[in-house]
Amino acid sequence: MKELTLSKENIIKTDLLVFISCLLLSFLFLLIATKSSPLYPFNDWADANISFTMGKGMMNGKIPYRDLFDHKGPLFYLLFGVAYLISNTTFLGVFIFEVMSFSFFLFFSYKLFSLYLDRQSTLIALPLLAASVLNLNSFVQGGSSEEFCLPLVTVGLYHLVAYYKDIYPKPMPKKWVIINGLIAGIVLWIKFSLLGFWFGWMLSLFICLLLQKGIFLAIKSSFYFLSGMFITTLPWMVYFGVHQSIREWINSYFVINFTSYSKDTSIVSIIPSTIIGILSHVIENPIASGFMIFGFIVFLGYRKYSSNGFIKSSLILCFAFLSLSVFGGGRNYVYYFLIFSTLMIFFYIVLFTILCEKFGRISAQNTLYVLFFTLIATFFYTLGFNHNIYMIDEEKGDLVQYKYASIINQTKNATLLNYYVLDLGFYTTTGIVPNIRFFHNPNIEYSKYPLIMDEQN
Repeated sequence: MKELTLSKENIIKTDLLVFISCLLLSFLFLLIATKSSPLYPFNDWADANISFTMGKGMMNGKIPYRDLFDHKGPLFYLLFGVAYLISNTTFLGVFIFEVMSFSFFLFFSYKLFSLYLDRQSTLIALPLLAASVLNLNSFVQGGSSEEFCLPLVTVGLYHLVAYYKDIYPKPMPKKWVIINGLIAGIVLWIKFSLLGFWFGWMLSLFICLLLQKGIFLAIKSSFYFLSGMFITTLPWMVYFGVHQSIREWINSYFVINFTSYSKDTSIVSIIPSTIIGILSHVIENPIASGFMIFGFIVFLGYRKYSSNGFIKSSLILCFAFLSLSVFGGGRNYVYYFLIFSTLMIFFYIVLFTILCEKFGRISAQNTLYVLFFTLIATFFYTLGFNHNIYMIDEEKGDLVQYKYASIINQTKNATLLNYYVLDLGFYTTTGIVPNIRFFHNPNIEYSKYPLIMDEQN
């Protein structure tokens, strides 16, 4: 027993050291990759500013959807609200949350790598993975809901692969099922269109348990999963119930997204929309997409990675349903593809397996040198080629958001209307909390929801 306890202690210490390394790695790369970084004068991305304004409103007594309108999830706005408390007129708080989020993504990527690779290869793969993801066009400018859901998908991916590799045919640990139910609930209230991954996750587990263990255990596991989702939903039911705004919450987040934001789609058109959406991103990012697809196909095709049919079918179901939920609505923005960058993990598993088989494992003595070289190379690649780098040398005083803020804030208790377009950041730099519900004009056609522009006019 003593030996087992020491072993667990060593695992905890190792995991802690790895997480600290992931934290430092995340901080280093995100300093360059996200406009929320203190190195940048401002994050001028409209989506990030909308979320910041919604979060700021929450911290100042405004109720999302009822007092301020947008159509992402309330948990996403709460995250930006806490970031607002850290820094009222900058994205420093958002940057801190981005670093934490990406650290968890790297940490669970490390755990997934560790299922197939030796420790040396795993450590060297981390900076390569970080640079691969953060330099994608789909990372955009920093602060997207896809970015914050990336580690959540990775946790689900790790549990699924680890279960079929090391635990199957025993039932999945109840704790893992509940954790993924909680995670699915978190994603539900950040951006529900990303929930397809967990639909495939739970469906694949249900089918596996049904075939192997019978209907009772399959239903029991589904109950644990749904219980986790309910736990994350209950606080929002209480919050909106207390403020008598459940109707506005459901209407704005679900009804309007399905009827006004999504394009006119039918059951028949969902699959073509999904295929077109994926192909458009593959064409725009042929090299990165090629690596992802290659890694995923090889991982599924070789028994050394996928030792049974359930792991293959489960991963296919997860990413198939994720694709349907992301692209099936007919909308397609560049940042939608970021959630699929978890596929890059499979590429590096395959790549380092091939390298180790061909050239042998990297010795412990040489690991530090190779790791240092990899870190330097990937960092300078990010510094030289990241698509946000053009703005890093600009001064705050040269930006229209700060020029207008210096004028607007001369008026005591000034009000502001961001007319006809998305939130351009003026609410952020001025610190003004909007006094009208439709404080900006989201990407919703006038004919589908005319109330927005009618109210603004």
